[in-house]
Amino acid sequence: MQSDWQSGFCFDFQVINQGNTKVRDWQVKFQMNQAAINNSWNGNFRPQGSYYVVTPLDWGRVIEPRQSQYLGFCANKLGSDYQPRQISVTGS
Repeated sequence: MQSDWQSGFCFDFQVINQGNTKVRDWQVKFQMNQAAINNSWNGNFRPQGSYYVVTPLDWGRVIEPRQSQYLGFCANKLGSDYQPRQISVTGS
């Protein structure tokens, strides 16, 4: 959690390639129930039910070995169950 206040919060992700080969076509998926994203950076955030799927912008589709991509969002709280959870990262 980057910041948290009464009516909203901001959250950052760091996607790290710890391998020795490039990672392509990566995505981040997370569940978020009682919040609505109002601003995001460095990714395409798309809702799918109670989940969000985040895909990279064109310039960030490939993560070189031992490098990372930063992305994040700010959201309005809609209840007490607002924090992202069940965060997963996939890529090839």
